[in-house]
Amino acid sequence: MKKREVRSRREERRAFWFALAIGLFVFITAAGLVVVDYQGRRLSFGDTVPPLSLDRQSAPPRLHVKVFGAEADFDATSLDRAIDFICDFGCIPHK
Repeated sequence: MKKREVRSRREERRAFWFALAIGLFVFITAAGLVVVDYQGRRLSFGDTVPPLSLDRQSAPPRLHVKVFGAEADFDATSLDRAIDFICDFGCIPHK
């Protein structure tokens, strides 16, 4: 019974590290694609609009997204609150 418990813990750790590696790979690949898209637009067309920008000046905060030729605006009230909470929790000046 003890060998079975050790084996299952080892398999659980292996599954965790595998999932973490896959998640990091996907995140880094997506971030790289966004950076390449931004740099390509900047060098080719002189477009200096960042891929993601948070506009806090509007009544509800808006998140502007311009990636891969698509432009969209989203309500970022909850994102703004989360950023404020993290900055307040970490004693980071932000406003």
